[in-house]
Amino acid sequence: MRRRSLIAVICALVVGCAARTDTPNPFETGRSGGGQIELRVENLNFNDATLHAVSDGSRVRLGRVTGKSQATFQVDWPFVRDLRVEISLLASSDYTTRRLTVSPGESIRLLIQTPLNRSFLVR
Repeated sequence: MRRRSLIAVICALVVGCAARTDTPNPFETGRSGGGQIELRVENLNFNDATLHAVSDGSRVRLGRVTGKSQATFQVDWPFVRDLRVEISLLASSDYTTRRLTVSPGESIRLLIQTPLNRSFLVR
């Protein structure tokens, strides 16, 4: 009888643990539970561009977009804040776009132009 009770308790614990869902905590800023933006980049320049997201004193590398091509990046973005994108062209100059206030879930487009200082962010 005692052994059956122990087995029943163990089975209940196993079933209970298996049924648990990992619901993200909305107050944890390190998690990306829906707190992302999409950055679609169109590089109209011939040079390859390395991109960094700049916001609130932090700088995060997004990646590289080859010349005359397009790329899409997903960026963790837990709350509303300003975004600037730093563009570094291979064998050329650097440029940082103007600020754009962005909310989680938004899709932003970056056009990299020639000359570089005509590049801009749009919704």
